[in-house]
Amino acid sequence: MVSAFLADPTLVEPGQYITLGAYTAYPFSRGRIHITSAEDVLTGYEFDTGFLNHRADIKKQLWAYKMQREIARRLPFYRGELELGHPKFPSSSAAALVSIDKDAADAKPNSIPGNDRIQYSKEDDELIEDWIRGNLNTTWHSMSTCSMKPREKGGVVDKDLNVYGTVGLKVADLSICPENVGANTNNTALVVGEKAAVIIGEELGIEV
Repeated sequence: MVSAFLADPTLVEPGQYITLGAYTAYPFSRGRIHITSAEDVLTGYEFDTGFLNHRADIKKQLWAYKMQREIARRLPFYRGELELGHPKFPSSSAAALVSIDKDAADAKPNSIPGNDRIQYSKEDDELIEDWIRGNLNTTWHSMSTCSMKPREKGGVVDKDLNVYGTVGLKVADLSICPENVGANTNNTALVVGEKAAVIIGEELGIEV
């Protein structure tokens, strides 16, 4: 939960907002990146994020959307829902957004609708899935594009950070992690750097 409108503030009227976001820390979906040119360092590659290419990930996001909406509707400071943050449900749907008169809500907050659990239809679920696919974002903690694991399993570097099939090239950053980590990625990057210093120092005969 963030105590703000987590997007371009010029898109909404001045006021107080909260934003709830759901994150998939351990996605099943996998992307890929491959070099296509030995000279073009700016555009000489193919990159596919692979977002939501595994059904399990869209199911998790669908569940999370519904759950965080239920949580928000029960908060004591709930005053309605912002259209920009939701699919466009038809007015006939049980999932249609709640619009509340602010003055009336401030006067009688206990009378605000929202305590009844929303019953979503199959059509509602399809709208939510489509909205998720159109609004999904990275959390800017990209990693695992040069995974440390066996080459036959898609690995890029070995246990000493050497890139398979090359000489004199090592990788030492978050890209070597085989998958996401259940920790702060900044801390993980620092640990990778420290371990890289030890590995390189030993290879150079330097006591670290």
